[in-house]
Amino acid sequence: MGEIIPVLYLNILRAGYFEAVGIAEFRDDMPEPQIERPDDVKIRIRCCGICGSEIHAFHGKHPFRIPPIVSGHEVAGDVVEVGTGVTDFAPGDRVVVEPHYGCGECWYCRHGLYNICPDKKVLGSGGWSGGLGEYIVTPEKTVVRLAGSLSYEEGALIEPVANGMYAVRNSGITPRSTIAIIGAGPIGMGDLLCAKLYNPRLIVMADISDFNLEKAREMGCMHTVNSRKEDLRAKIMELTGGEGVDMTFEQVAVTEGDTNDYYVEITGDDLNEGDVIRATADLTQGVETSSSGDGMQVMENGDLYVGDPSNMPEGTVIMGGDDAPAGGPGGPGGQ
Repeated sequence: MGEIIPVLYLNILRAGYFEAVGIAEFRDDMPEPQIERPDDVKIRIRCCGICGSEIHAFHGKHPFRIPPIVSGHEVAGDVVEVGTGVTDFAPGDRVVVEPHYGCGECWYCRHGLYNICPDKKVLGSGGWSGGLGEYIVTPEKTVVRLAGSLSYEEGALIEPVANGMYAVRNSGITPRSTIAIIGAGPIGMGDLLCAKLYNPRLIVMADISDFNLEKAREMGCMHTVNSRKEDLRAKIMELTGGEGVDMTFEQVAVTEGDTNDYYVEITGDDLNEGDVIRATADLTQGVETSSSGDGMQVMENGDLYVGDPSNMPEGTVIMGGDDAPAGGPGGPGGQ
């Protein structure tokens, strides 16, 4: 694919626009994206969710959603126009969008990991006008038909919930599994709803917000812990007879200076050479996770390296498969 081809703008539309850090407004004079490539699909947006990344962008703390932008990527709408090469969609189709795609050429894309492609394109960033506008234009391969039984509002939630489904499907969860979910925000709730489909033996959710935990209980989580008020590790050990949980889904980012709100321990028996832990497991030291690929990686000697893979000490060996680059992805790894 290479670089994204600039989209032609002929008309104007109304859009939620981040003019600069700290400045967000609705404007009626934003350029309307138009069909430019044969595989383009133009969609009228009916509903767009507000992701946490929009909040970060507003405050100038997002690595690639950088104002000035028309942001928004949790979308549902109607196809209004298609390029000459589009075969699966036609005007009038109700659709949702997978809001990113990779270059198709790098190691990550060739192995199905286009979500961490160093040259990934993300809707609502980098000049790709997003779903807070009335229309978007996106490649056909990113478009998914919306079931007639679902509303546009439900359709807009498919993208964030899909994060949970992706994590759960790759976890090896079974009815015998015991699970901890750290963070009861929207992404953690997606983990919960998707994990429940597999009927695991135990799910424990932790957060520092009583409101979030109340919602988790409403959605069927029987065991919730406010880790600012309770000892999360002790509670997990109590519920599992001292064994600990089989797997943990981490859906928070803890920065330096945060209090010791969460504690998850991964023992050596759980680790194999080549394992990559994209979320920090021990958050007591304020290790910050980020979209650049920070996290723990299991080295050849069994030790853990914590941090950005591109900054690994000289001579560090990561036991990966095939021709996996030791430096890891350098581009955006999330929304």
